[in-house]
Amino acid sequence: MSKTPPADAVRATHPPDERPHRVSRHNPNDTARWLALADIALRHAPTEEEITEIEALARKEQAAIKKRIRRTIQQVRGQSKSKQ
Repeated sequence: MSKTPPADAVRATHPPDERPHRVSRHNPNDTARWLALADIALRHAPTEEEITEIEALARKEQAAIKKRIRRTIQQVRGQSKSKQ
């Protein structure tokens, strides 16, 4: 007996427009930060200056992530208050 997925199952070959749950596109600013971090991380034998730059980029990314989390928390709190 083989299990077959339901006809409406999402497949990786489906174009994004046909997927039932679309993944939001990346912000170009996020992509630029990640590429800068990756470029530095992939260099051989980082210098002290490069390590400082990596730390700065990582902290900047961390701050952006925290900001998004805070925004989401505020939205959820606002929704839960309106339901009470």
